[in-house]
Amino acid sequence: MIKGWGYRERRRYIRIEKHFIISYYEKDDPLIKHDISQIKNISLGGMCFVTARSYVPSTKIGIDLRTPYLADTVHMEGTVLESREKVRDMIYETRLVFDQLSEQAEVIIKKLIATFAKIQ
Repeated sequence: MIKGWGYRERRRYIRIEKHFIISYYEKDDPLIKHDISQIKNISLGGMCFVTARSYVPSTKIGIDLRTPYLADTVHMEGTVLESREKVRDMIYETRLVFDQLSEQAEVIIKKLIATFAKIQ
């Protein structure tokens, strides 16, 4: 249904579409780290990012986010909700809900939303 035609937004958090760089790994196999990927969108509740493979829902993922606000990375953890194939056997969009965010991660995401929600 199209927004404005009886569509009711179900999201609880403001989402921004900004392409930041992340590194990520499966919590069950932290030695295999995927060094570079890109966020499609992010909110205080979770994010959607590009992966080279499909992940089963409920997979635990560790994420290191690089932002313009810190020289270091911000670490977050989340649970996969869905991986949707975008390019056959090559590119997937993976949706993830954050597990409890650290205070640092929450502050950074709030800054990102405050900055980039104004621009969009």
